[in-house]
Amino acid sequence: MAGSSILSSRTLEWVQEKGLCSSTTATALSKMGFKQLTTIQLHAVPQILAKSNCFLHARTGSGKTLAFLMPTLERLKAMKFKESHGVGALIISPTRELAQQISQVLKPLADVHGFSCLTLIGGTKLADTDLKNGATVVVGTPGRLLEALSGRDNMHLPVCYLRILILDEADRLLDNGSNTQYLRKIYSVLPQEKVQKILVSATVSCKCMQLAKEVLKTDFFYITAENTTSPTTAQVKQSYLLVGASDRISMLATVLQTLRKKKVIVFFNSCHSVKFHYGVLFNLKLPVLYCVGQEKQVRRTGVYAKFLELSRGILLTTGMAERGWDIPGIHWIIQYDPPHKPEDYIHRVGRTGRGEGSVGQALLFLRPEENQFVDVLKTMKVEIEQLEFHGDLKEIQNKVDSFVLNDMEIQQMAKLAFKKFVRAYQCHKLRKIFSVHSLNLHEICRAFGFTKPPMELGHLT
Repeated sequence: MAGSSILSSRTLEWVQEKGLCSSTTATALSKMGFKQLTTIQLHAVPQILAKSNCFLHARTGSGKTLAFLMPTLERLKAMKFKESHGVGALIISPTRELAQQISQVLKPLADVHGFSCLTLIGGTKLADTDLKNGATVVVGTPGRLLEALSGRDNMHLPVCYLRILILDEADRLLDNGSNTQYLRKIYSVLPQEKVQKILVSATVSCKCMQLAKEVLKTDFFYITAENTTSPTTAQVKQSYLLVGASDRISMLATVLQTLRKKKVIVFFNSCHSVKFHYGVLFNLKLPVLYCVGQEKQVRRTGVYAKFLELSRGILLTTGMAERGWDIPGIHWIIQYDPPHKPEDYIHRVGRTGRGEGSVGQALLFLRPEENQFVDVLKTMKVEIEQLEFHGDLKEIQNKVDSFVLNDMEIQQMAKLAFKKFVRAYQCHKLRKIFSVHSLNLHEICRAFGFTKPPMELGHLT
């Protein structure tokens, strides 16, 4: 938490003595390297054990996953839940990578209790998964879970004895988009009695809470670890650069050249933009990887695993990585394209400075016309400072122009990225600040290596 430790003073021994955790769980946690509870864990565990319907609110990197996994497994153990009962706990995540991370933390804890686990995510063949007996704890994404719950024979998850339902990154699941529609259908086929509901998120909105009550038909005991009005941790130094539209790509390349020995995540607003910038930055000999939602799951998993192991490197990605990705040692977060919502800024920054004693830096790119977004962040108590750059960007821009002119593949990617960049402004949540009418297409096209807007894309607005 800002200005303070995320850890409480309570050790695993104390938690065990108070009956909040079994010796089996405590031993497993100790082997995993945990010694103390974080504040959100200390607040959440007793309430979840008491079968309360809870909304856990705490910033990224504060230990929310264990805050719901620990008491969930203890509850299943206390009720002597058996394999023959089917699914005892269902955990729903908005993204595949977050579901996989939850499963990685879950498995060693479930194993010591003799509980089976199953992960169901998009990009994998459901037909290859034996669902007949289900598993004690199932983790999955909404679309794939709905498919598993509405299938037949061995394609059907047995949930008649479900006792715990957990929505991780609840505000993303309850944003009235496709995830919410999947969630409504999932909930309609779940038992309506004796099921404890737990929502978890780093950000909370009135809309999310209203939908939670509407979809899950219950009120929630609100649990927070926040004793400060700041939504981001003081462990992350946050800055912004005002960059003219025509200088954006050369400025990005310049910044990344200075950070080539660091571990960096760069956020863009479209898959096409990620692929175009990857092509350019790779040709500039920068150590870049990319990961986007349109890729096959095998490739996404491979890139994620590779970046996880790196001590330095640059990952280009989209909003798919702004929640739940718990990658150690991230030095810098760069938001090259403007976040779609102020909450997205918070989640992206939360990929660095995670955990006790970790530090990080975050950099936001804005056009001068978008300076008002800084005021929005400051009203949210985000501490952010302006950086200034004085130098010549012409040499890099000439190289970018050359790549786009001479490489037809990069040129095609540039056209698609240019189009998606403009389209993103047309549907931005903060249109008064990120106004499509403020875009000068002749200046914007320079950021994609064109000296003038491509003929077929010159009248997008």
